[in-house]
Formats: sequence, structure tokens, C-alpha cells
Amino acid sequence: MLELISERVINFILFWGIWLLVPLLVDASTAFVYLLSLFVTNKSEDLSDFKLEFYPIVTMVVPVYNSAGTLKMCLESLVNQSYPNSSVQVICIDNGSKDNSFDVFQEFQSQNHDMSVMWVSIDRPSKSIALNVGMYSGQGTYLINLDSDTWLGRDAIQNVVKTFEKDSTLMAATGSIRVDKVLGKQNSFIDLINYCEVVEYLIAFDIGKRYQSMTNTIFTLSGAFSAFRRETIMQSFLYQERTVSEDTDLTFHIRNAIKGKNGRIGCVSKAFAYVEPIETLARLYSQRLRWQRGEMEVASAYYTNVTHVFKSVFDLVGRTLLTDHTLALAQMSWTFLLPFMFMIGYSLPMVSVAMGGMFVSYLLLDILYFYVAYRGADDLFRKELYKIRWIIFILPFYRYMLYWFRMAGNIQVMTEAKSWKVQNPIEQLADVFAEYKKRILSWSLFKKNARR
Repeated sequence: MLELISERVINFILFWGIWLLVPLLVDASTAFVYLLSLFVTNKSEDLSDFKLEFYPIVTMVVPVYNSAGTLKMCLESLVNQSYPNSSVQVICIDNGSKDNSFDVFQEFQSQNHDMSVMWVSIDRPSKSIALNVGMYSGQGTYLINLDSDTWLGRDAIQNVVKTFEKDSTLMAATGSIRVDKVLGKQNSFIDLINYCEVVEYLIAFDIGKRYQSMTNTIFTLSGAFSAFRRETIMQSFLYQERTVSEDTDLTFHIRNAIKGKNGRIGCVSKAFAYVEPIETLARLYSQRLRWQRGEMEVASAYYTNVTHVFKSVFDLVGRTLLTDHTLALAQMSWTFLLPFMFMIGYSLPMVSVAMGGMFVSYLLLDILYFYVAYRGADDLFRKELYKIRWIIFILPFYRYMLYWFRMAGNIQVMTEAKSWKVQNPIEQLADVFAEYKKRILSWSLFKKNARR
């Protein structure tokens, strides 16, 4: 009897250990690689000894759509740059705003005569078209796109220009994007989500981008804040509307165009841009579903090793599909199957222990990721992160929630037409019930009139 129990326990551990171990090993190895890369990138990104001999013109392209609430902060972050205002050109492209965004712009323009500021209006809402209009209108040696709900750190433009001037092989680059959230002051549900966002952005859009820059594997030049040499962007197909991730699409297009020409795409980790924390869970769902869908759409357009399994491991898109799509099925499998293992003979305590073991495994993983984020941050930001060190106990649940949001994106890309606006499942279900209620009432009214 004891041997039978031992055998079943071993089989149970081996079976579920494999399902759990593979995704964990991928995530853990990524965290270790990021940690090791910090020791290399921190030294290579030092700009303190590099001085600009002149200040080339920089064009800031800011697409505007109903941005009255954030546009002022965005523009003020540009006029407060350490880079000379006289060498900065700002082009705001309005693509169909219905609010008073233009009034905010006019007020800013009247107060800042030493900076070249323009307003351009286009016919229809389209961020891609707005960005393209701005790029074509800009006169700068360097062209930088900046979302109207994003604001820059004081030295962002200076550090972008320094990095490009220091490295002639750099053709395009993205900045370090962070969530502008005061840490540790409030602890509501959405605040906890925001704290997880802060850690996630620091790893993905700062430390992760540094590693990708070092290995020339930048996946996305973020539409929120990225910079281009003028000749690079003008020789590209600019921003396209064939996917919901026009920035990733452009990134892959530029990478293919400069391949073999001693050029690369990178990250300027010392150029900080700040975005507002997510306001609602529905907004987070919509954002992540769109990101995942865009990733899948771009991957399908550029992936060439579909029939070569081993080649895919050495291909940027292939590795991304492997981790974000193929291995995601493992998590789905144990999510649905593990709770029902006791039905086929395993005891409920054993299944509970297995589920607890999985949580502990992912908790350890997130402790590692938090440490990577902490080590990658500057001294001032480390103090802020230390205030929310307890967030490591929430991060596994946040990670699991985002997993299902991404899975929804994988499903949507195969079943629905592309759209920037995404409705969350609760609202969709409510709309379905409302539609059925409407049809039932209409049918009841029809029958009542027929009897008359």
C-alpha cells in the first residue's frame, strides 16, 4: 500500500512538475539574464562624460485625440527640458478631437514663444496617420514621437540626442517608460494593480529593453516614446494600419531594412517617459488584449520559420511565439485539470498541496523579478520600491490575471476583426443579455398585437 502511494505521488510530481517546470524555467532564466545584463548595460550607458558639441534640431511629434486632460502636462515637460528650447520643434497633430484640446494648446503656445510649436488637424481619427503627418512635417535631425498622455523626464531629449550622437550605428531607439504612481500611500484594489504595473513596466520597458538593446533584439519601438534618425524613418513605410500594433510593425520593418547595413535598433534607458497608471480593470483588459493581438498580428506578418521547429528557437519572433503562445497552453492545461485530479483518485489534500506548491513557485519567481527591478532602478526609485516590497505576494495573482487577458488576445486575433477599442467580457455579457431581453420584449409585443 505504501509503495502504491509513493508511486502515485512520484507520478503526480513528475506529471505536473513538467507542466509547471517548463514555463517557470523560461521565466526564471529570463530574470537571471536580465539581472546579469545589468552589470554590462549600466557601464555602457553612462553618458556623463559625453558632451554635445552642437544641438541638432529635434522634432517632437505629439498625436492628439481628446487629450485636454493630459496635453498641458505633456507640453510642459517639453518646455522644461534641459535641451535648449530653440532646438526643439513641437508638432501636435489633432485627429478628430471633440474636447478643448486646441484651447490647451493655444494657451501653451501663447506662453512659450521661444519654442517652435505647431498645430495640425487631419480629417479622421487615426493615430498612425497623425504620426505620419507629423513625421513628414518635421524638420529635425531626430524625430521623436510622444503620446499626449505621456510626459518626459527633464533630461530625456538631451540623453536621446547624446546616445544617437555617440553611436552612429543607432538608427532608432525607444525610451524607458515608467508608471507615474506615488507608491505606498493608498492600498485600494486599483492601487494594488498600479503597484504591480510599476514593477512590470520597470522590468519590461526598462531592464528588458536594456537587454534587448544590448543583443539588438528590440521587439517594439514604443508608440508612447521613441526616436528616429530622420533618414531612417523617411526611408521606412512609416506607421501602418494593417495591425493594432503599428509601432511593433514599424520596428520589424526598420530592422529588416537596416539588416546588414551596420545599423541597429536600441533603447535609451536614461531617457525617462511617464504614463498615467491604469484607471480601471476594464481598461487594463482592453490594453493587454490589444497588445497581445498586435504581437500575434505582427508575428504572423514577419515569421518565416513556421515549419522549422529548431530554427524558431534562434529567431526573435519564434522565441516570442514559443513563450507567449505555445508555453501558455501549459498553464491553461494545469489550470483546468489540476482541480479535478482528485476525481481520478488523487486525494484532495494532495491536490491542494500541489496548487500551493505552484503558488510558492510563482511567488519565488516574482521575488526574483522584484529583486531585478530593485537592482535596475536608480537609488531614489529604489527607496520608493522598498515601500511596496510586500507587493511580491500580489504579483503572482496579477501575473495570472494578465495571462488570461493575453489568452483572450490570442483567441480574438483568430476570431474577430481588428479594432483599437475592446470591450471587456463583463460588458459584453451584459450587452448579450440586454439584446436578448430586447428581442423577448419585441416578440412579446408582436404576439400581443397579433392577438388583437
